Order: sequence, then structure tokens, then C-alpha cells
Amino acid sequence: MLTMRFDVYGTRYEEKESRYIRRCYMTLRNRFNIWLTGLIERRKKKRFLAGLASAGRNIHLCRGYSISSPNKLSIGSNTWIGENLFAKCEGGLIIGNGVIISRGVEIWTANHNYDSEDLKSLPYDRRFILKPVNIGDNVWIGSRVTIIPGVSIGEGAVIGAGAVVTHDIPPLAVAGGNPAKVIKYRNQEVYEKLKSEKRIYLDIEYDYDVSTLRKSEYLKKYGK
Repeated sequence: MLTMRFDVYGTRYEEKESRYIRRCYMTLRNRFNIWLTGLIERRKKKRFLAGLASAGRNIHLCRGYSISSPNKLSIGSNTWIGENLFAKCEGGLIIGNGVIISRGVEIWTANHNYDSEDLKSLPYDRRFILKPVNIGDNVWIGSRVTIIPGVSIGEGAVIGAGAVVTHDIPPLAVAGGNPAKVIKYRNQEVYEKLKSEKRIYLDIEYDYDVSTLRKSEYLKKYGK
């Protein structure tokens, strides 16, 4: 219980102490909520990654993703998957090492059967046509890109924002548009030099596993 106190001018301290206690309470509550939210997200991510066909280390998975058949999905190390990813993985999806996927990307590995000779209904029937998608190492996919079934994106390629990828993209190509077309190619000499030095962006700039593992466990597991 707060006591009544006055300073030399007769100023009342009770109200000041009440405001201070309220501020402390709000600060502690906010910090607890942040900690709890982070804990829930880490556990959710851990359960999700455990259900994949394979998963590397240092995978950052942003909120809002919708991924079907995660047991058909493989994700490499040092990979960023942005907010609101939609991935239909029934046909098989491989995401390589060092891949950056921006927000709002859609990846399809299955499509409705709409054009077969034995079509059962209109506009399509209940059957699905499955085709795998393969995204190579060190690919950067811009925001709101759509990738259709059966596409392979070569190592080191860059896909511009809003592109619709309907066919294979060669390694080191920079592509954009609807349908996506090759605009130019990256400098292969620079790429190979950085690759040989293992200068992968998420590995040298961010390491999310360090923040979720004790340092001793991290050193024991990865040796660095």
C-alpha cells in the first residue's frame, strides 16, 4: 500500500508513484508478450521444419505462409522465405541454398485437369496434374512472383517483381515480365568468385539459428 508523502513544497508523491508502477507494469507486460510471441513462432517453425522432406540450417520463415503437402518440400540452408508465401507442393518443390524469396510469392506444382480427352466435368474435373518445381541455389525471387508447375529456375538467377514464370529460367539469368523473359545475365566471374569464398548473404549478414540455439550447442553443431 502506497504511503502519503510530500516534498518541501507540499507536492503529493502518491500519484507519481502510481504512474511509475503503471509504466513498469506496461513495460513488463509488453516484453513478456514479445517473448511469448517469439516463443510460439519458434515452436511453430520448428514443428513445420520437422515435417519437411528435408531442411537445412538458418532458414527464416516469415509469417502468413500457406504451404500444402510440406512433406514434398525441401528447403536448403541460409534461406529467406518472405511473408504470405503460397506454395502448393503436391508435385514436389525444391528450394536450394541461399535462396531469397520476397513477400507474396505463389509457387504451384499442381494444376487442375482441364484439357484431357477423358475430361469428366467443366471447367475441370477432380484430378490434378502434378509437375515439380526446382529453384536453384542463390536465386532471388522478387515480390508477387508466380511460378507455375514444372518450372526450373537455374542457379543464381534473379526473377523480377510481379513476373509470371511459365518456362525454365537459365542459371545467372535476370528475368521479368508476364510471361517471364530473360532480360540479361549476371557477371559469371563475380558470381563464381563470391561463391568460392562462400559469401552467402544470409550466412554472413544474418544467422537466425544463433538466436534460437544456445551458443555452446551452435558451436558444437556447426563448428563456428
